[in-house]
Amino acid sequence: MTTVHPDASIADASRRMRECGATELLVMSEIHGEARALGVVTAQDIVLRVLAVGLDPAVLTAGDIARA
Repeated sequence: MTTVHPDASIADASRRMRECGATELLVMSEIHGEARALGVVTAQDIVLRVLAVGLDPAVLTAGDIARA
């Protein structure tokens, strides 16, 4: 599965999905030197939870909408 940092903007995350041909990204962070999965962001999350409600994908981050 393709990964993304929680600080990546939704716009950047969606570009990464497109580049990799993915429909979901695993949101990963490093905590105390150890990689940790924080959740998942899907293309459907981006459409329904960001674009459909008029939020700015350049400002909102993957960490903001990641689901555990």
